[in-house]
Amino acid sequence: MAAKSAIVIGAGIAGCSTAYALAKRGIKVTLLERNPEIASEASGNPVAMLYPRLSGDDISSEFALSAYLHSLQLYKSLKLPPEDFGCCGMLQLGFNAKELARIQKVAVQNHASDILQYVNKNEASRLAGINIEHDALYLSGAAWVNPQQLCRRLTQHQHINTLNLQKVINILKVNDLFEVHTNQGAVLNAEMVVIANANDARELCTDLVMNIQAVRGQVSLVSATASSKALQKIVCSDGYFSPAALQKDSEQLHCLGATFSNIAATENAQNKLIVEEQDHQANLEKLNVVSNTLYSDLKNNIVDGRVSLRCTAIDYWPLAGKLLDAVKLRTNPPRPGADVNSLPWVEGLYMNIAHGSKGFTTAPLCAELIACMVSYQALPVSNELAGLLNPNRFLLKEMGLKRLAKMVLG
Repeated sequence: MAAKSAIVIGAGIAGCSTAYALAKRGIKVTLLERNPEIASEASGNPVAMLYPRLSGDDISSEFALSAYLHSLQLYKSLKLPPEDFGCCGMLQLGFNAKELARIQKVAVQNHASDILQYVNKNEASRLAGINIEHDALYLSGAAWVNPQQLCRRLTQHQHINTLNLQKVINILKVNDLFEVHTNQGAVLNAEMVVIANANDARELCTDLVMNIQAVRGQVSLVSATASSKALQKIVCSDGYFSPAALQKDSEQLHCLGATFSNIAATENAQNKLIVEEQDHQANLEKLNVVSNTLYSDLKNNIVDGRVSLRCTAIDYWPLAGKLLDAVKLRTNPPRPGADVNSLPWVEGLYMNIAHGSKGFTTAPLCAELIACMVSYQALPVSNELAGLLNPNRFLLKEMGLKRLAKMVLG
């Protein structure tokens, strides 16, 4: 029987999209967030980009494209106002030999022209509204979105109750219900739980091997000039540069980013979230690759920035799906050829984390995957893809169960 109540832990894009996917199916959801506001950490940047990075005809590109198309359809359905969501399109530049080869390979994969098409530098310049010196892959549906407004919209569903300032400290399974204990002394009950609190999932799943790491990222906000306001598309090299879609104190701003820096799990302290000048300069160098003219025009126009800690698995795949009882698995290891259904699954316990810098593209599809599992519906992705997302995969691989690591509950 499908669950009728759920607790989702963490109200970033993974938690909010999971809560929404469950609520659409009539499940009563309590969404718990440790901060005063939802979308306050890695999902709290002033703007997020929605696009896929494709490498050709492979399984990772299949996932990236499926996630992108799913999120695009979802965000459009929410009817966000134009100041919070814009499908302006993106140009991914062939700015060096490697990237040019990648976009040329993708361009011949017979994708529909309304999804992507290869354009020469002249056409790229026409589309962008500024001079572009490279051929590009043009994704007409690529978009930018205001993360906090998106998450607020997702959580306005009648079946979602959001509780802020609630840090979960323990999860217990008592008969057929979960007890979720918070630092405020609250004890909440539900038939199912989804852990969607990124790097903090380690604290709740101490026996599960996750192989995740915190990745520091800084974006830069750049005051637009008369010439830079002509930019019509998101432009992407080894970073991205958005049109002047942001508005702050009557000033139009571009978003430029982002830096990447892996840090140890023990260093996830607030002092790692300080905006650094050297990272602003690194972002400006990414802009220089896009356009020397824009770089010269804007190099002294950085007015603000934001730092966050993303959560990334070492194999760069999200961890999404149903969880195993790690203690029982280790106590009674299965044979390599065992039926995946015979493993000690924890009925009602799921995870949706480790989306790195692509959370606004990938998290909603993973949320839909979990909602389909819970509701006994056909999965929105192939079994092969769902197996690659298996949140237990690192534990199973460590135990020498590589075949089972690539499988999902039947």
